[in-house]
Amino acid sequence: MEAAVGLVRIARRFLDRSEHLQPDTLKKSKPLRNPAVRQEGGEDGSLMLFAPLAEQGRGLAGLMAKWVKAPDHKKFELEPVGAFVWNLCDGRHTFEGISKRLREQFKMNRLEADAALLAFLQMLSQRRLITLTIGKEK
Repeated sequence: MEAAVGLVRIARRFLDRSEHLQPDTLKKSKPLRNPAVRQEGGEDGSLMLFAPLAEQGRGLAGLMAKWVKAPDHKKFELEPVGAFVWNLCDGRHTFEGISKRLREQFKMNRLEADAALLAFLQMLSQRRLITLTIGKEK
């Protein structure tokens, strides 16, 4: 029984793709958009993101996916604040820099901006729309 619990713990750790970063490391990280994600702007400042899905498979599963016309991408809609952050996820802006721009643009306090940005970047990362690059500063 203990071996099964150990295997479950190992499997969960392997499948849990979220990495827990230290706050100092997170503040220096630079979010980078997934280049495979396509975007379309809305009239109200919103964005629609189109992320490609993995291959549907081969054999019977692939044939079934084609037969039911399964989509080859997933759509995500970002409201204007999310679109603002998305456009700053270019690999050059740090978490701190994006937070500062968010506070200036949308009149937020530091705690509000940091909490919202952290949650938003985690969501984007979990959905593989961005990656957080952590490099040495020059």
